[in-house]
Amino acid sequence: MKIAITVENPTPEALEKLLAFAAMPAAAVTAAPDDRWTPERARSYYDRLPPRAQQILLQVVEGEGECAADELKANGRNLRGSTGAFRRVLSEGKRTGLWPDALPVPLVSHIVGGQLKKLEMPGRDTVKFHPAVGHSLSTPRGCDLAGAAAESRVA
Repeated sequence: MKIAITVENPTPEALEKLLAFAAMPAAAVTAAPDDRWTPERARSYYDRLPPRAQQILLQVVEGEGECAADELKANGRNLRGSTGAFRRVLSEGKRTGLWPDALPVPLVSHIVGGQLKKLEMPGRDTVKFHPAVGHSLSTPRGCDLAGAAAESRVA
């Protein structure tokens, strides 16, 4: 049997009682902060993104957590409005209680001189998102950061 309990902002008394309960003989207790992506949360998040944002997230995951903006814009694709979906979908999920308030935006924009240079998934979140987008990994799209960097040096 597995029981999962989520407690947000517990009082010291409530936390003490929960820990006492967990200390019962034969109890197997694991505690995890509620500010982390899980494969289930990642899948739910991915499914709620608009199609272009899903493609961008997929490229970042395939790129081992980062992808150059030039690569994301390949084949005349535009990023305008697409990257805002990441924060908007997360905010909606938090507001409706689907995800905890402490859950961070999974992608970070790196802007230099007013220009988006790359999108990055911080930490080890790619491990959580890879199974979430696994069904979409059958077609090789990927992100060639080395090639994008070489092209920017030539230009």
